[in-house]
Amino acid sequence: MKLHLILPKAFKFVTFVFFTFMTLVYFGVLLILPLDILFQIARILHAIGLPTVLATGLGIGAVGYLGYAVAQRPALYELILDIGKELVSFGHRQIERFNVLTEQPASGAG
Repeated sequence: MKLHLILPKAFKFVTFVFFTFMTLVYFGVLLILPLDILFQIARILHAIGLPTVLATGLGIGAVGYLGYAVAQRPALYELILDIGKELVSFGHRQIERFNVLTEQPASGAG
């Protein structure tokens, strides 16, 4: 295989890995954020002097209320999901741009 075919494929792979990583980080943060909020609320309530079980129960209630508040604002919910969808589609478009380089022969390369 010639170098003019290997380089675009290598950069296409690097671009694919980059956008896959960024998408996983974005949606991973959305999944871990409520758990972190729960942990921090339970920790604060436990530091005040509440028992751990009661502090965790109140933390679950607070995170549930926060989720309910976000669900009541459909524009916010749709915006968060649309950003993730646009990240995926942008990455796909950038990866597709490499197909032109792998299909056409390089001019003057030998």
